[in-house]
Amino acid sequence: MQASAAQVSAHHEAVAHKASGTAPYKGGIKISYAGFSSMNGLPAIINNLNRKYAGKYYFSATAYPYANYAALLSSAISGGNPPDIFGASWTPSVYYTREGLTLPIMPFLKSAGINTAALSPGLWSSLTEVKGVHYAVPLDAFGTALFYNKAFFKKAGLNPNDPPTTGKQMVADALAMKKAGIKYPVIMGVDKTTQDFLYPSLVYQFGGTMGTPTSCAALFDSAAGAKAASWEKSLIYTYHVAPAGPSVSEDLDEFGKGAVGMVMLPAINQGSLLKSLGAKLGVAPLPKVGVNDEDFVGQQYLWVFKTTTSTTPAGAKGISILLGAIYHQELPTIGVDNGSIPAYAPAVSAVKSMAFFKQQDYMVQTGRVNPAIPNWGTVTGVPLYNNLENALLNKESVASGLAQARTQTNQLTQTLPGCKD
Repeated sequence: MQASAAQVSAHHEAVAHKASGTAPYKGGIKISYAGFSSMNGLPAIINNLNRKYAGKYYFSATAYPYANYAALLSSAISGGNPPDIFGASWTPSVYYTREGLTLPIMPFLKSAGINTAALSPGLWSSLTEVKGVHYAVPLDAFGTALFYNKAFFKKAGLNPNDPPTTGKQMVADALAMKKAGIKYPVIMGVDKTTQDFLYPSLVYQFGGTMGTPTSCAALFDSAAGAKAASWEKSLIYTYHVAPAGPSVSEDLDEFGKGAVGMVMLPAINQGSLLKSLGAKLGVAPLPKVGVNDEDFVGQQYLWVFKTTTSTTPAGAKGISILLGAIYHQELPTIGVDNGSIPAYAPAVSAVKSMAFFKQQDYMVQTGRVNPAIPNWGTVTGVPLYNNLENALLNKESVASGLAQARTQTNQLTQTLPGCKD
């Protein structure tokens, strides 16, 4: 997933067993929804629709565990029974679209009365098209955040309500905390768990991109990619404000214990950190380290598979009814705890009461998604983060690590649909 971090995986696992469609089947066209996206709020929508359309349509929804959703979906497709609607992150939809298994989404959205002009521009644009056509629609998203400990800011003589907005200021604040005797001003995970979000954010900030959809070629070994990795290394080896080689998820765990000044992690962790730190928690957009004010956003998209239902007028109408209900009600509980922001502007008001709403909304509005390369953030991202980890641990140079990552990534992407030369 673009949201392939362990923290995000845990979020999906938490909702993995929540399925809906509790009313017994009493006839009508069956409309099925499945995915590893959040099921929060969906049972009520399903039950309401089943009451309203009893005998004409029957709606159901099933959650797939994130860890094995691909195998479950593959089995369903092989058996000729994929769900009509699937909810997951952006680049898996590209894989199935390039396999010719999905339908253009615009006719369904138009029928559902969903105004695409009200979708977040970073989540719905030409960058989220496949050969000029939209096949998936964003549901919600969460950015890459700077979480900071307000108590440590006070101890270091810093304003706890004035977090750093630039890379230079972040370093200065970290050095102030170090001088004040704080052992870990920053902990920065060097493995894929953290880097899946942090590294693309910095590449985008320095004016680069991760890859090109036309050939699926990796582009992260650019000047922007090198600057991003080098800045991260400077926190460890130049300014000595972050320890080398923390264990997987140690940044999240130690920050949650109140032992760290600042971490840069997926914003979806906000709910758990609020519970552990309370009023000590500060949340801010990622500091502007490069030339652009951008960050990588994790997201949930919906798409429609080609099924015996979706390819008939009556079935397509039922799918549009379910999509309309989802977007016009927009699962209003999704963002209150976990830091997700609805992608559809009319639904944003449902989460304006959430903690740090302005910060979270800003991250999404300035955010970018992965390129339209099949499964980029899941399978194809692995070679990059293995080599980047070696570079951040000083086991190899940044240039060497990124070059090897490019070669390995390009070898892998050439096996994916629509990516061969």
